[in-house]
Amino acid sequence: MKQKLVLIGNGMAGVRTLEELLKLAPDSYEITVFGAEPHPNYNRIMLSPVLAGEKTIDDIILNSREWYAEKGIRLISGDPVVEINRARRHVRTRDGVVAGYDRLLIATGSNPFIIP
Repeated sequence: MKQKLVLIGNGMAGVRTLEELLKLAPDSYEITVFGAEPHPNYNRIMLSPVLAGEKTIDDIILNSREWYAEKGIRLISGDPVVEINRARRHVRTRDGVVAGYDRLLIATGSNPFIIP
């Protein structure tokens, strides 16, 4: 039986970790990925050209929704995780989606701020 792996954060670091995990142990996990943004994984380094109108968001997608489906990964996008229940080993999103886990990877990145 596959272990359940939940990844919170659909950014470059978390998904890169998944790519490597799938190379090393492709059949070990049933994977669910949660991302607060509505898009699949994209190259955040290329956001400036998107904002300048030189590229579209589709131009900077690193892993399409089809990639997730081909790998058997359940992608929940646009619905941030708001609760981690370590005792019951599950996460819950703002919209009420609940996913159980055996392993939990939190790769949410950071939020920049200016020190007052």
